[in-house]
Amino acid sequence: MAKLVMITGASAGLGEQLAYAFARQQMRLLLLGRNRERLQQVARQATKLTAAPVSILVGDLLDDNGQQAWRQCVAKCGVPDILVNNAALSGFGAVNDLSLAKAQTVLQLNALVPLRLSQLFIQAHQRDERPSYLINIASAGAELALPYAAFHSASKAALLGFARGSQAELQATQINLMTVLPSLMATGHFKQATLPYLKSNRMLVKLMTSIQLAPEKIAKKIVSSSLQGRQILRLPQGYQWVARLNCLAPSLVRKIIALPYQTR
Repeated sequence: MAKLVMITGASAGLGEQLAYAFARQQMRLLLLGRNRERLQQVARQATKLTAAPVSILVGDLLDDNGQQAWRQCVAKCGVPDILVNNAALSGFGAVNDLSLAKAQTVLQLNALVPLRLSQLFIQAHQRDERPSYLINIASAGAELALPYAAFHSASKAALLGFARGSQAELQATQINLMTVLPSLMATGHFKQATLPYLKSNRMLVKLMTSIQLAPEKIAKKIVSSSLQGRQILRLPQGYQWVARLNCLAPSLVRKIIALPYQTR
């Protein structure tokens, strides 16, 4: 039987493109999100790419950190062979401007929800003899904290810490955990969440707009890399060199990253 892939936040952006990328691998899909109409649209498009079943599940992961969604997935389709924790909020904004309620929501959806779903996935597969794949979508901000994104960086760093902390335990299993650390993606968040904090410079804005990653290309890379058993995926390629430089000269990297941003 074809592998079952459970994708959270599948109604738009990277989650939508991941649905199409896995569909092209002829895998069964369970797409999760809050917007039924959008999920149905994605499901219809994914159905054109695969002969395997495509199902949707509408709900809010914040209700109970995704536990009900997991139970519904298992009851409806079975235990997923691949779990993609993609649902997230940007969490961008000045520290003093972010309300406690918003901060708690960001930390819950970006950290607690994927960590709980990861735990449920590991519990379900820890004794399996066949490989299974857990994919947590973090952010470059998990390693290279961005200005005006403190809560975003903190929430994504939790996923990186989880991967490093669980690595020894997972070695005794057939579970492959991959943490994805992409830089800025062309999903609409740039204009809404990043642009307001940049310096007023047309060339700078044009440059940062041009380097945004295409979600469809990122999705294809995530699928191929995860099935190869990769543990950390940094995107784009150049970011890997920045990450290495950050280990050697973190203060310098922080100053470079902060250059495009306003100061208060």
